[in-house]
Amino acid sequence: MDAILVLGVELDAKDRPTDELAARLDAGLAAMERWPDAPVVLCGGVLPGHARAEADVMREMLLARGVDPARLLCERQSQNTMENLRFAKALLGGGGGLRVRVVTSDYHRLRAVLTARRNGMRARGWVARLPRDAAWRTLRLKEWAYTLDLLMGWQDEGRSRPAFTQRAFDLVFSGRDGRDPEGRA
Repeated sequence: MDAILVLGVELDAKDRPTDELAARLDAGLAAMERWPDAPVVLCGGVLPGHARAEADVMREMLLARGVDPARLLCERQSQNTMENLRFAKALLGGGGGLRVRVVTSDYHRLRAVLTARRNGMRARGWVARLPRDAAWRTLRLKEWAYTLDLLMGWQDEGRSRPAFTQRAFDLVFSGRDGRDPEGRA
């Protein structure tokens, strides 16, 4: 294993970790035990409306749990999953064929692994299991839309969704909470 990538998730309104982020870090710790020599990239920048990078909050939490700081790398630029993986790859030296474990929530695993592979990494998932409640089902539905978006190539750098697809996304994502799984309003 060349590296473990722990993907962030939006912080709460006071820039504190959510239960979902804590679950991802618990899963990350389990992966770190499985691959004790692999460096760990904590992925997540400062999202709009926040003052702190997700990666910095994750680092603090892991240091408080006794993780060696020399093992942790922070990717602080990203605003979404594609950027998490693109910037993490660059942080690791950008070589092709990096073997990585992508640590994320269970509903997000498929797209995260496919995105890592699209960025030239040999990726497998390592999941944080979340409660199967109504919020999880909504996120899972949205994740399928984002996975289709990825497969169509509309998340690639320099590309954007056609107008008809953007209208469909707007309808899907104007649901209960008005936010998409990437944390943008």
